[in-house]
Amino acid sequence: MHRIGKVSCGCLKSVKIDPDGQKISWCLRKYKYRQRKITSRKDLLHTRNLNQSSSHVRYLHDSGDVNRARLSPINIQMLSEKLHEQIFGKNSAEITSKSVNPETLKKVQYHLESHGLWNKDCPIIPDVQLQLPKLLDKDIDKHFLELGKKQTESYRKLAEMIIESKMPKCPSKWVMSAGWTKYDSYTGKAVPVDFPEEDVCVFDIELVVQEGHYPTMATAVTPKHWYSWCSNRVMEDKNKLATQIWPEDLIPLETSMDQHGPDKSRWRDRLVIGHNVGFDRSFVKEQYYIEKSKLRFLDTMSLHIGVCGQTSFQRILYQASKKGTNRKDVREYLAGKQQKHVQSDDTWKEVSTMNNLNDVYQLHCNGKPLQKDTRDVFVKGTMKDVRERFQELMKYCSADVIATLKVFKVLWPQFLERFPHPVTLSGMMEMGTAYLPINQNWNRYIQQSNSVYDDLQRELKTILMKLANEACTKIHDERYKDDPWLWDLDWSTKDIRIKKAPKTKAKAKKVTEKEEETAEDRINKILATSERLYKIRSHMAGYPGWYKDLCMRLNKEDWLPGPSLISLQMRVAPKLMRLMWEGYPVHYDSKLGWGYVVPDPEKLEEDKDMLEDVDSDSEGEDKTGEEMSKYPVRSVFKLCGLNYSVKSTRESLFNLEDTLPGYVPQAKVDKNKMAEVVQTGVDGSMTWDEKKKHLQAAGITPRNIPPKEGRHDIGIPGCWFYQIPHKDGKGKNVGNPLAKDYLAKVEDGILKALSGTDANRALKLSIMCSYWKNAMKRIEGQMALGLKKEDLPSNVINSSKYEEDRYYGAIVPRIVSAGTITRRAVEATWLTASNAYPDRVGSELKAMVQAPPGYNFVGADVDSQELWISAIIGDSYAKLHGCTAFGWMTLQGNKADKTDLHSKTAETVGISRDHAKVFNYGRIYGAGQKFAERLLMQFNHRLTPKEAATKAKIMFGTTKGRRIKGGKWAEGTESEMFNRLEDIATSDLPRTPVLGCCISKALEPDNVGDDFMTSRINWVVQSSAVDFLHLMLVCMRWLLDEYDIDGRFAISIHDEVRYLVKEEDQYRAALALHITNLLTRSLFAYKLGMEDLPQSVAFFSAVDIDQCLRKEVTMNCVTPSNPHGMERGYGIPPGQAFDIMETLKMTGGALSKKNVPSENDSEVEKKQAV
Repeated sequence: MHRIGKVSCGCLKSVKIDPDGQKISWCLRKYKYRQRKITSRKDLLHTRNLNQSSSHVRYLHDSGDVNRARLSPINIQMLSEKLHEQIFGKNSAEITSKSVNPETLKKVQYHLESHGLWNKDCPIIPDVQLQLPKLLDKDIDKHFLELGKKQTESYRKLAEMIIESKMPKCPSKWVMSAGWTKYDSYTGKAVPVDFPEEDVCVFDIELVVQEGHYPTMATAVTPKHWYSWCSNRVMEDKNKLATQIWPEDLIPLETSMDQHGPDKSRWRDRLVIGHNVGFDRSFVKEQYYIEKSKLRFLDTMSLHIGVCGQTSFQRILYQASKKGTNRKDVREYLAGKQQKHVQSDDTWKEVSTMNNLNDVYQLHCNGKPLQKDTRDVFVKGTMKDVRERFQELMKYCSADVIATLKVFKVLWPQFLERFPHPVTLSGMMEMGTAYLPINQNWNRYIQQSNSVYDDLQRELKTILMKLANEACTKIHDERYKDDPWLWDLDWSTKDIRIKKAPKTKAKAKKVTEKEEETAEDRINKILATSERLYKIRSHMAGYPGWYKDLCMRLNKEDWLPGPSLISLQMRVAPKLMRLMWEGYPVHYDSKLGWGYVVPDPEKLEEDKDMLEDVDSDSEGEDKTGEEMSKYPVRSVFKLCGLNYSVKSTRESLFNLEDTLPGYVPQAKVDKNKMAEVVQTGVDGSMTWDEKKKHLQAAGITPRNIPPKEGRHDIGIPGCWFYQIPHKDGKGKNVGNPLAKDYLAKVEDGILKALSGTDANRALKLSIMCSYWKNAMKRIEGQMALGLKKEDLPSNVINSSKYEEDRYYGAIVPRIVSAGTITRRAVEATWLTASNAYPDRVGSELKAMVQAPPGYNFVGADVDSQELWISAIIGDSYAKLHGCTAFGWMTLQGNKADKTDLHSKTAETVGISRDHAKVFNYGRIYGAGQKFAERLLMQFNHRLTPKEAATKAKIMFGTTKGRRIKGGKWAEGTESEMFNRLEDIATSDLPRTPVLGCCISKALEPDNVGDDFMTSRINWVVQSSAVDFLHLMLVCMRWLLDEYDIDGRFAISIHDEVRYLVKEEDQYRAALALHITNLLTRSLFAYKLGMEDLPQSVAFFSAVDIDQCLRKEVTMNCVTPSNPHGMERGYGIPPGQAFDIMETLKMTGGALSKKNVPSENDSEVEKKQAV
């Protein structure tokens, strides 16, 4: 640990300070900028009072000392004077300092004191001196308004043009010709063209599924003409074995069919409108070029979802009402609504519908249902069917275009009214330009993942077959009857059917005592019986029924020997693996699903009359009371270390000498300590927690004794049945304990196998295969297009890393730019991609998106975006950053001293910090106390419902507070925040506080009453987060264009945003991202009445520059399918991460290319530039 003068920085790594005190650096851990405490608030105030300047604490890039830091009335460091003046104006600092009246300040102080947050040492971090780009107008609000108008003006004009124009007459006959054909509305002639000539069109494509990713046909309508496009595959059959797609296979919208590479001279602002147009975009040729075109896509499905889309549960209710289904969750919802006397309205069903074009067209245009029967030709048919029914299929395609245009004409004015800020439209269109470059490593990744997955699956099947074969041997001597898992399987067998021996008149040869039957005679005698077998023979005669079901019949073409049909999805698998939940054997009950059996000596005494042997020939899953008495109770008692005796009492609770093999404790048992446990356990003077300590000291890991609450008597003598906890809460049955929802329990050791290394290896294999098993089809189904040398820009070809014989390509993700009612973008694979895990095959997916030579990815994670948005909404009540406990913890909370939000929640409830994160986000999204109870029991299944309810009540009392007169929340850390969220959600027409985006009609109070409150509160936070993203995308686009930074939007995953940038511009792009964060957060503060911004959130903690997509630039992404990691396996070294200070150093604080320091500059020149 280094020291700065007399002040210890408390970090892992610090950088030296010059003797003159003019330079100071700060802590870096994993390249992340960390706001370390250089001096405390008390030191600062002391320095100010003495009017002394500090001799050893200085700001980097600032010649002043610590007393130049701007502090808010509650001592939170704010933006430097220079930055503040550039963003909020010259007089705003004085206005801001006077905006909080003394009474409000006293109230804030009392609130923070009551939560132990007042007068805490607050870190003072280096001020940033930076000349920002000049705003487009006099304030930050009007700046973004002008920015949005500037970026959308031409596209809005094009949209208005097609709305105002009369649709041309649809052709009666379509031309079957490769490429584009224009149907001149003036002459009536069909003319071949390179692509539609007008700048706006409504567009729809169709493809034959069996042909792969090749588009088959398309139609488009412009204000003047109709157009059609046909693939040359319609004209002639192509080699179906060729799976690689090239640009010439796709639909051109800006270049001729045979042209390679972009033609920038012909590029102009163009607009394509479609329903789910992200799908259509993936078949457009120019969208795969690295250099971004000016063509934009506008999605009518996104417009519909934003205007009147439904939540996921509303869609269930809507379909249930239309189809008359009797779903359990619908019944529970209706019953709960009646019980709570919720004032609700079903008007929302009249103003909204599902998202498909057919339903959307009927709702908005009162049209007749579209004829969708023809679609089956594309789904199931062949190219031959297309040729034969060409005119019919083109008419079907054009009908979708007509319907889309009519829907657009209705939705467009509604969209502009409900989403008035131009940034919303610009952000949606920018999201629709996502682009993912790939290379030959993409196919290698899929091949390696499949290879490793297949190997693991073979190993898994081998283990399961081995377990099945071993279990099958227990039929001998009926040993299965003593097995707690196998006893209730179908052990019935069928003998082999043989015809009666034919009667013969020949006299049987008498065998004398001297003549013995030879081995050959016996063999011949057996072989002779083959003639007596029936033609249709019994399947697996002599084997138990459950085993027979796992074996393939001999007449199957792909027949394999043994129980080859077995899989983890079968109900028999947990039994064969002898699964244990917390050390108790699992059991399946037909009414309660999967659970576990817990022996109880007291119940054994009560049920002694049931322990007599009862003969029963019944089979099947449903067991009667008599049949359940056949359960091997003695074995379960032995397994759990209990003495099987009707007279047994608690002193025999841990008789481990009688334990079944396979579960004997590893360490030697100290008999004296065990005797002590037994003795103290009799009189009940020792608690269970104390008892566990003695057991652990003796080398024994005791089982947890489940609480009485939640147990069921299913007729097993001396035992209770407990349901395995379901992720959806109490009362839900578990269908398979080996499902992906329980993989975490396997990793935690809660769910494990008794059967030794093989079964536990099977559990580990199921974890390793889980990711690829779920994602394989989606990943393999990605449309990866190859780019030839002539399709690549010059800076790629001229790069020293370029190799002519290597494969370069791209994936255009099929994004729905507003796929939910909160306007979050939706895409099945990329927008939900997880990070790499060392035990998950294929989880390195994101890292397979790799920049082409001459380019890098520049991006950042928005730190605690939604927490900060929620906090600033709460703080807006007093117009002061950090004035609520929630806001203070978000801005100033420190993980080290447990003053951050997640640590506080964890301490309050007694859970881990990671689990507290889930609670905090769930609560902010509007989830109630019942959700918290369910989550608590999911995280800690040992909690009883009563204990969970108590903990949840404490947590909600501390955070949300309590209701007071007037229905407001009070006394909680988040009370003001929830008051503001509820005020917005329950207003006559809820709008987001920053961009003024309106809630979906399906959630408007007039249409739902008091219903769906959780979704409405969630909408305020998440829709504001979408506003944040749209502002970032628009601001970043402005800076890239304004300063000639060669970069394009790549993708936004969760809270990450990534740009593909030319190498020479990467540092300027990093600075642009930092400035984007500053301006975006400043607008949020401005719109909420606070003309200031805390320094701690002004800039990204780090901007990453990397060759591939990954969460952290230092992640090596080692997985079972990538055992060597990215550096050794793919030759991709760790990336770089730059905080604002390092970025300023690399760029000289300038976005323009001419002011960036070069490598040839001297150190003095570099310092002067900075």
